[in-house]
Amino acid sequence: AQSSSAQNTMFILKVHGGTTEEDIIKAINRAQTQAEQNRQRHLDTVLFFDEANTTDAIGLIKEIMCDHRVNGKPISKDLKFIAACNPYRKHTENMIKKLESAGLGFYVKYTETQDRLGKIPLRQLVYRVLELPSSMRPLVYDFGQLNNINENEYVAQIVKNHFKQIPALSQHISCVANVLAWSQEYMRKREDECSFVSLRDVERCMIVFEYFFGQIKLFDKPINDKATEEKKTPLADPVSRSLILALSVCYHARLQDRTDYENGVSKQFISPLVLPGGVVQFKDEIKWCQEVLLDGMLLGPNIARNSALRENVFMMVICIELRIPLFLVGKPGSSKSLAKSIVSSSMQGKASQHPLLRHFKQVHMFSYQCSQLSTPESVIEVFKTASHFQQNRNVAEFVSVVVLDEVGLAEDSPNLPLKALHPLLEDGTEGADDTQQIIAREKRVAFIGISNWALDPAKMNRGVMLTRGEPTSDELTLSARGICSNQDNDRVRERLEGLFAPLSEAYYEICKQQKRDFFGLRDFYSLVKMLYWICAKSNAHPLNWQSLEHAVRRNFGGLEQFDPVEVFRKHISLPADPEHGSIPNQLRDIVSPGCSQLDLIKASLKTRETTWHGENRYLLFLTENYAALRILHHYLHDAVHISPAKSRDHTDEQSDTLSLAHMEPFVLFGSSFPRDKEYTQVCRNINQIKICMETGRTVILLNLESLYESLYDVLNQYYIYHGGNRYVDLGLQTHRVKCRVHDNFKLILIAEKAAVYEKFPTPLINRLEKHFVLTKSILTDWQHAVLEIFDDWIDQFCNIEDLNRSQTFSRSDAFVGYQNDTPAAVVFQATYCMSVLQQQLISTP
Repeated sequence: AQSSSAQNTMFILKVHGGTTEEDIIKAINRAQTQAEQNRQRHLDTVLFFDEANTTDAIGLIKEIMCDHRVNGKPISKDLKFIAACNPYRKHTENMIKKLESAGLGFYVKYTETQDRLGKIPLRQLVYRVLELPSSMRPLVYDFGQLNNINENEYVAQIVKNHFKQIPALSQHISCVANVLAWSQEYMRKREDECSFVSLRDVERCMIVFEYFFGQIKLFDKPINDKATEEKKTPLADPVSRSLILALSVCYHARLQDRTDYENGVSKQFISPLVLPGGVVQFKDEIKWCQEVLLDGMLLGPNIARNSALRENVFMMVICIELRIPLFLVGKPGSSKSLAKSIVSSSMQGKASQHPLLRHFKQVHMFSYQCSQLSTPESVIEVFKTASHFQQNRNVAEFVSVVVLDEVGLAEDSPNLPLKALHPLLEDGTEGADDTQQIIAREKRVAFIGISNWALDPAKMNRGVMLTRGEPTSDELTLSARGICSNQDNDRVRERLEGLFAPLSEAYYEICKQQKRDFFGLRDFYSLVKMLYWICAKSNAHPLNWQSLEHAVRRNFGGLEQFDPVEVFRKHISLPADPEHGSIPNQLRDIVSPGCSQLDLIKASLKTRETTWHGENRYLLFLTENYAALRILHHYLHDAVHISPAKSRDHTDEQSDTLSLAHMEPFVLFGSSFPRDKEYTQVCRNINQIKICMETGRTVILLNLESLYESLYDVLNQYYIYHGGNRYVDLGLQTHRVKCRVHDNFKLILIAEKAAVYEKFPTPLINRLEKHFVLTKSILTDWQHAVLEIFDDWIDQFCNIEDLNRSQTFSRSDAFVGYQNDTPAAVVFQATYCMSVLQQQLISTP
């Protein structure tokens, strides 16, 4: 809280979830001291509580306003109080359903959450606020909201204030204000998160307009060149072009379905604004500018220049340059994290490789991984760190960027860490610090929040929102083509050209059939990459159904609801499987790969050195009673061509190099005990994983839900290359380091099938190659024959007869801890031990 007036007559305390009673008492003491001085000058003193119903200290605010006391002590009568509260509005049922099912989903079901307003869970409210004490209710005055007439007047005044410094634009005031007023009204009529607009959006739109108008010489030529390439006529009016680009940032980007807005807003461009090409030109101008910025980025090979990446990069660049907070909202696989990495590596100020980017600020990102362990203090800390980093630098050429990764994960944290964002995004301050009331926008840090669903409007309204929905079939086909190769004449891609469209159609059908987003865009992209490698390595052998089935089962496995292979079979017809004898031995694993569960598991466990394609994804094994753990211990050795017996032989230098410590997988168990979920224990676990990443040791994780959020960057498998090594971010919250990733490193998650289906967050599932593993599913034919005999013996053992009666015990009565997969596990373990013994006998001289 601090003064906003030269005479210190009003103090403002920006209340948020992290505001404590101590903060309020400090504000009262400062205001009382000033009130005594103001009384001598016959001036009133007012302390204003902004968003008073967002803090747990609402009881103290009630005592101050109703009783005029602080913890029982009287307050000076010269000090007056005003409080503003966010309204109590419940989301529509459709919106609630969308929030519950979208993106990450919620860790805690709404029926179990303790955060409630009466019987309504706080997450179902438009604004996450607390209940006002009963004695404050008579003081409430419903301010309501601006009607259209008053809002239009405010909009016109905001436009006029911004145009004062540009006399040539005075004749454009009314028409620009009309376009913005229409946009405000259009958004407010919507029934989703886009409907929550305010005059802040108008102010931001004018800031973006001024930027593009001032930089029109920088953008004009490359945009016009793009139009010429497409044999179209670009806009010649700089005002209209600047307004279109400003609308694209502040209004157009937040919509999933943009057709109605594009048709409507293009009709609002009346003289002196010009838009001769109508809605087509409106869309083209936005696309051309996005492509110009994407051309300046450092894009690695096999990165598709699709509309999602293009728009993500454009929005990040503009919002970082102008220090406007940005929220990226989209399903997993919509290029959010990829765009962040590209912008971070490309925007190096005057040292940038592309001439265009040398006109932009140098960017340094401070990533913060949100999780259920996040706190308001830790969020504030990352803002402080970023602010201090740019403090002694020229803010006209350098900007620190706070990036909150998977910010939606913190929405259900019991600490409510995101409440601290309100003053940080709006004023650049913590709200309770009296050193500065408002930090000028030019001196603030930039902000990017990456989420899988929209947050509450109180947060989203303090920045720009970009919403990425499902790509269209054409966009998905274009992405598939770009993932294969960016070269114009790629013969391998040409062999796959006819498959891109039917693959996209099959993917969309799978998305419709699944009950939740178990499969996502990452699975589709990985499928395309695998098919490309099959064609590249097969020496002109035509792609056959067996190869496609192998790739589909590798990337669309783990779901029992339906068989994805049958979906792809309906859309794609390929040549019959080749005769085994016609394939050279060295190509059999590629041209005719196995499709049994055992073959798929063996193939997925291969490392970067032993696999026939570029790199395997990290794995998620769905199982029952953790049966997959024993299976992995056996087949991991086969995957790296080292038998268990040989891995224990330390007689020569080579076996010392491939020592047991490096070859045996490192198994990390978790539990639901409180201390296993503490921050310090999570840090220990991350450090152990870091060591394994650097040494190439396989890591198996079980029951470590509190850890998975820290691994999202690792699971993306999007690496930074330096000195011939691969690096990736690893850490928790603000503590993140670049960790070297060994070529042989592999990460495997083992989880109960029910837990994955019901509790695992969607982004985690989509990042992994999934397989449903039971011991019975990986037995060979002769082991199945043994299993049948063993099953008959178990039935006979459970059949007990006496002279008087016959009583049959169930298998679980006869064998303690018996499960359906127990007989298969016994057969597997027994035959495994026999094979090890045989190897030892053979190797013994």
